[in-house]
Amino acid sequence: MREKLARIGFVATRLAGTDGVSLEAAKWSDVLTELGHTCFFFTGESDRPAERSYVVPEAHFEHDMIAQIHCDLFDDYCRTEMTSEAISDYRSHLKRELHAFIRHFDIDLLVIENALSIPMNVPLGLALTELIAETRIPSVAHHHDFVWERARFSVNAAEDYLAAAFPPAMSSIHHVVINSFGAKQLALRTGMRSTLIPNVMDFDTPPGTPDGYANDLRTGFGIGKAECLLLQPTRIVPRKRIERSIELARKLDMPSWLLITHDA
Repeated sequence: MREKLARIGFVATRLAGTDGVSLEAAKWSDVLTELGHTCFFFTGESDRPAERSYVVPEAHFEHDMIAQIHCDLFDDYCRTEMTSEAISDYRSHLKRELHAFIRHFDIDLLVIENALSIPMNVPLGLALTELIAETRIPSVAHHHDFVWERARFSVNAAEDYLAAAFPPAMSSIHHVVINSFGAKQLALRTGMRSTLIPNVMDFDTPPGTPDGYANDLRTGFGIGKAECLLLQPTRIVPRKRIERSIELARKLDMPSWLLITHDA
């Protein structure tokens, strides 16, 4: 018997551009679409098809009030009463919009892209947690990184929110991580189990046509034509396993350069 095809709702603060979350969410939705499912998108910014997107400006972490809330939560150990009230108001607003999204597109399953992982938009995380608790809608929380992996979140006035929603421990949420380090830390810190699905490259799709932007890259860095250039487009953090790239460069047994694209 053929499995029932699902109407799947992706939820993220942003699904546009070339950030890691947007790129990986696109890969997931492409694969799910190839399997016959239909994907829809709830987000603060979308470059997905407009007819399947539900854009709510307050879902974006760069929305003025969401950014202001974020600043007050992560600058010291005390938040104002005004911030707590604003969080409550925006949580309620976003939860109403999430309910409307589910009704409008008749969603069967949510795939939540990092919105329950790091607190870039606290009201959205709280709204999702409440929505799932109230509806019991099956959900996949796709975690790209966690709050404890970012030093800037260590000073905060949001301990109650972080414990409740980043990530939440709920039986209707299946947690997915992108590396074994994340799986181990999630289990150690929260007791939650997870499934490991690493990020992948679509090697069947050839690279885009060069636009000239990197034509002088080798000259600019002083890299010779006979030297190998290895590119690792990640931040310099332990979980990116940069030591593996260094080992690869050594094993090539030829003059090599390793370029890491982002700082910590």
